[in-house]
Amino acid sequence: MGFCRSVDLPTEKIALEIKILWMEHTLSLIRNLAKTPLFTSIDRLEDELVARSDVVHANKQSPERFEIIRENLKRSSGGPPGKLLPVMLPTLYGIRKSLRSIMDNPTIPKKEGSAELFKQIESYALKLGASSIGYTMVPACWVFQEKAIVFENAIMLSMEMDKARIDTAPSIPCQKTVMETYRDLGKITNRIAAWLRKQGYGAQAGHPLMGQALYPPLAQMAGLGWMGLNGIIITPEHGPRVRLAAVYTSVENLPFSDQNEHAWVVDYCKQCKICIRKCPPGALYGEPMDHGNGQMTYIENRLCFPYFSDYYGCSVCVKVCPFNHLPYEKIKSTFEAKIPSATNHQY
Repeated sequence: MGFCRSVDLPTEKIALEIKILWMEHTLSLIRNLAKTPLFTSIDRLEDELVARSDVVHANKQSPERFEIIRENLKRSSGGPPGKLLPVMLPTLYGIRKSLRSIMDNPTIPKKEGSAELFKQIESYALKLGASSIGYTMVPACWVFQEKAIVFENAIMLSMEMDKARIDTAPSIPCQKTVMETYRDLGKITNRIAAWLRKQGYGAQAGHPLMGQALYPPLAQMAGLGWMGLNGIIITPEHGPRVRLAAVYTSVENLPFSDQNEHAWVVDYCKQCKICIRKCPPGALYGEPMDHGNGQMTYIENRLCFPYFSDYYGCSVCVKVCPFNHLPYEKIKSTFEAKIPSATNHQY
């Protein structure tokens, strides 16, 4: 018995030391991601796009993009766990591909699409795994400062995140499903953009992570849902449990909609406010900050981001939202019965 222990203890100690060394190595890889050629090439491609004169640039009212990956990697505590590296890397390669592939656009792209083309786009997007699709023009005020997009017409996409793992927030499984959705939706946007180019149209894949424009207001303009008080789009398919992306295209006659039937959501949010009460760092304003130019700020980032970084991307505001747990139509009918006038308006 004693002989067995004298053999096992060193073996366990070696295994532990190997595990620690591996964790330190992985952590070092993650912390240095922002200094790699992969990151620098993404920066260069974005700068090259901004330098062009034939693209849609930001204007004075445009918001700044919060560099969430870099800020996360810079933190001495928190940040993404090493086991997410296999998901992070293909996501970053997808971002680079979305920018590199712009050079594959036809010299003179087609600008008119048929009803059949739009049916094919929608069928293809849903087949690839998108949850919903809509169309909008992109005002310059929603292009991030010091960024640019090639075309002002956008196909907006949403994709569901796994409910079972979101419901564990904040946790590594929750953070993993968020990153996997970024990765997978990024693949979808790249494939749709490539498909459009084969049909003779110009396209730019707007990756869901580190995109060049602010997606939630564009998704609202495209009719995919309505902004909740957590600053997240509430969709009828999956509530706030989605990620968003865009495919900017030369097609000028996209089937835009001038109405949004989901505007009642804001009235519901005002009487609910569970996300505000449950937010661990108390970062949600409750009454969004109106900048007077169409832009609204829902979250105090100074409070949100440190907790977000330390606790696996948080996502508590997504988890606790009633639209994450109950069918959209059930919530709507119950709310309408209580407040009949609340759901009659459209925007």
